[in-house]
Amino acid sequence: MGLIAELRRVLSASTQDRASWQTGDTYSASSSYANVTAGLTADGALRLSAVWACVRLLSDTISTLPIDAYRRGAQITLPPLLVSPAAGLSREEWVYQLVVSLLLRGNAYGLITARTGATMRPAQVELVHPDSVAVHVTPDGRIEFRRRGVELDPADVWHVRAYSFPGSAVGLSPVEYARQSIGLGLASQRFGVQFFEDGAHPSGLLTSESAMSRETAHEAKERFIQSFRGNREPAVLGQGVKYQQIQINPEEAQFLDTQKFSVSQVARIFGVPAEMIGGETGHSMTYVNSEAQALDYLRYSVSPWLVRLERALERLLSSGTSVKFNPNAILRATTSERFAAYQVALDAGFMTVDEVRALEDLPQQGTVRSVPVERVA
Repeated sequence: MGLIAELRRVLSASTQDRASWQTGDTYSASSSYANVTAGLTADGALRLSAVWACVRLLSDTISTLPIDAYRRGAQITLPPLLVSPAAGLSREEWVYQLVVSLLLRGNAYGLITARTGATMRPAQVELVHPDSVAVHVTPDGRIEFRRRGVELDPADVWHVRAYSFPGSAVGLSPVEYARQSIGLGLASQRFGVQFFEDGAHPSGLLTSESAMSRETAHEAKERFIQSFRGNREPAVLGQGVKYQQIQINPEEAQFLDTQKFSVSQVARIFGVPAEMIGGETGHSMTYVNSEAQALDYLRYSVSPWLVRLERALERLLSSGTSVKFNPNAILRATTSERFAAYQVALDAGFMTVDEVRALEDLPQQGTVRSVPVERVA
């Protein structure tokens, strides 16, 4: 069933269907793809290197970006939730887990375990495995949550959706809806391993001009193997027996075309430039410098996720507080490019020398570095 057909099915579902418990895995694979997609899970999809690369790239990029908080346009000290969002986890680890859940399942769930202040705003949110949570929409439109069969207070659940659509309480799972493409990559990968490990083809042929019984053929093969195993001397065959070695085209043996196609497919699914995960784009466009490539990656791959996460985090904070990821680290140019940009900013007057020095992690002009002085005897 395709995506359009699935959307129509969900949008036209009865009230009873919409009231069912959902986990995000709403896709039903066609039986014609059973051998390729049977048993494919989000965790199993990570066994495909292209999926792992996309998830790692986006999660690493987003989780390591600095976060700033603002109230009425002025920057403020980070709220405790953005400093230590969960017990035993740094903010970077917490954001990484959040992004991985969204990329693989289309949903992320957090349980609010601590609150603070007069308004009892969340102070800590423990992320839970998305497969352990089910969502139920009641006939009157209320959303209920269960974790391992236990009903949760909706006020204590933080739910972030990706790839959402009207009529569904959960986000679409990319792995579920792209299971055919991911399954094809896993199938070709599995076949390639079997090809080289099990010898899916004979290394050569022994042929005879005369008819041979099964027993005679088996005996001839065994004698040939025993005589020439580990022996690189020329073979001498008699009685009209001929040996023909089978050669395999290297491109066919390594399944290069299938592998390249799989990488490109997965890159499109996650919205990542194929060349950034070792794939090929299929076009001749090249980047003048690394900053141009980083800008495209930020604009088309990362920015939509940043906006989605910023809005989700703001739901946990006090009213009027906004959150902003700082993507400048992605766009950090080469030394010559940075210095040229600083010169423009200084000449135009919208940056000071101290601001430039701060960006380069240098002390302010009024700060004197302590330099050890050797004592003269």
